[in-house]
Amino acid sequence: MAKERTHAGTVGYRRLWREWLSRYRWPVVLVLVLMVVNAVASAGYSKAIQLIISAYESADSSVIWWGPIGIILISSIKGFSVYWQTLTSERTLGRFETRMRKSIYNRLLFADLARLQTDSPASLATRLTADVGMIRSSLSSMLGGLSSILIIIATTIVMLTIDWSITIVLLLVFSMAVIPVNMIGNKIKKITRRSQHQLSQMNKDVVEGLSGIRMARTYQLEEHLEGTANSIFDDLFQLNFRIQKWKARMSPVMEILSGFAIAALLVFVSWRITRGTIAVADFMGLLTGVGVISQPARRMGTTITNAMQGMVALERVFDILDSQNTIAEKTDAISIQRSTGNLKFENVGFAYPNGFKALSDITFEVPAGKKVALVGRSGAGKSTIFSLIPRLFDVTDGAITLDGHDIRDLTLSSLRGQIALVGQESVLMAGTIAENIGFGRIDADRDAIQSAAKAAAADGFISALENGYDTVLSPAGGHFSGGEKQRISIARAILRDAPILLLDEPTSALDAESEAAIRTALAELSKDRTTLIIAHRLSTILDSDLIVVMDDGHIVEIGTHDELLIKKGLYAELYRLQFSNV
Repeated sequence: MAKERTHAGTVGYRRLWREWLSRYRWPVVLVLVLMVVNAVASAGYSKAIQLIISAYESADSSVIWWGPIGIILISSIKGFSVYWQTLTSERTLGRFETRMRKSIYNRLLFADLARLQTDSPASLATRLTADVGMIRSSLSSMLGGLSSILIIIATTIVMLTIDWSITIVLLLVFSMAVIPVNMIGNKIKKITRRSQHQLSQMNKDVVEGLSGIRMARTYQLEEHLEGTANSIFDDLFQLNFRIQKWKARMSPVMEILSGFAIAALLVFVSWRITRGTIAVADFMGLLTGVGVISQPARRMGTTITNAMQGMVALERVFDILDSQNTIAEKTDAISIQRSTGNLKFENVGFAYPNGFKALSDITFEVPAGKKVALVGRSGAGKSTIFSLIPRLFDVTDGAITLDGHDIRDLTLSSLRGQIALVGQESVLMAGTIAENIGFGRIDADRDAIQSAAKAAAADGFISALENGYDTVLSPAGGHFSGGEKQRISIARAILRDAPILLLDEPTSALDAESEAAIRTALAELSKDRTTLIIAHRLSTILDSDLIVVMDDGHIVEIGTHDELLIKKGLYAELYRLQFSNV
């Protein structure tokens, strides 16, 4: 990771141009042309003032009309060039910003689950929002800096035509800014890296605090959450203030150098006037040039600091864009149609990226159309098995086969198309009820969606709503009870009509009445499907064709309910604990 960050830091902007900005080369060329026009117009002030003062000295009466017209012409050209330059650059940067956000979100959507679990969703969202926004801001500032450089160059050329020796002295004075500006820029870069990390942490704490507000209020944790968040807010304030403090130092540095430049100009001009080697018109032209250069020179300091901040944001964004997925299709991957649903685990082992060994030597078979239950204490590895079947993770040892095919030999779309999932909590997305059910099969029509809802015992409460299936949901699904949300999830799985069904404790959070309705719907859903179910309530899996008992990542027992009770092992112990009052 350190290598990647170093690489991003050293070639970040070159890479940004090559991979992202070069496609906007023609708008960029137009901006550059407008910058040149603006620079020439800005430099024109210096020459115009020299010529006007010279005309005054020579009593040229024509200056009365061409002097004002010249100044108006120069200011008009400058004004319109700046307007179109700003408009074109902001539109181009806006398109770039939108494209980068789309790409990052797309990368996150298809990223390995292991990669997503290394950061909180709020932290990743910060990369998508604040970091991309900082990159856009730094690019805007750098374009302004480039415009400043062109103005300085053009004005310097004009000043050299007026008096080259004094102009060189002035340039030497302004070059003294390089050392302090570079030092300040490096300081800001270091602080910005910490600031962006704290911003990610702040978003994470805020999201976690608000999402768990029920628990927090029940346990009266408001003060604890407030204290934790306030500490982050204060740290972020201190870091941002330090950044602004270092940025503020740019202004006096450039202001003092501008003063030195004017002082040097006055000294040399006074000396040259006493010798009769410079005219007042030349002095006024040079003074105007210093005035024109001063503002762009001050802006250069801000440009450098913003570029340093943007480099930090680039490191964080490239960290996501450069991440490589390990869950990938083979070039000769097989696409299957509808499988029979025969699953086989052959000496499967799995270790998480942090090295934790979650599964070891897992071997069992799920015959097509049969129901197999996974039972065991929390942390036994049951949910990990569910993650391996659709290849959210890949096995580190052994193999999982579907109808005799190693699932790693199948295309991801055809593999996942064989699977429907009903979890502990129903995941609802923003959209209508019909759309949420329709996610099970995107091409399903309204009749199919309603039929699935009826099979899941959800049609009754949906039809009772004012807008029925067109009722718009929030992701939290606040309109419905837990049982109603779960029935929508089951309707989605029914609509999918997949040969393999994964049930991850689908009734664990429901009351007895809701559980009874859900179990009826699940029984309908499980018919003629290969079904794997994780359950802590053993009453829900007594009719399973096979029960796999797990402990500490291993299979310790396999059999039917009656066979396992006779063995008097872990399953019998769990059963006794749950039914000790019966």
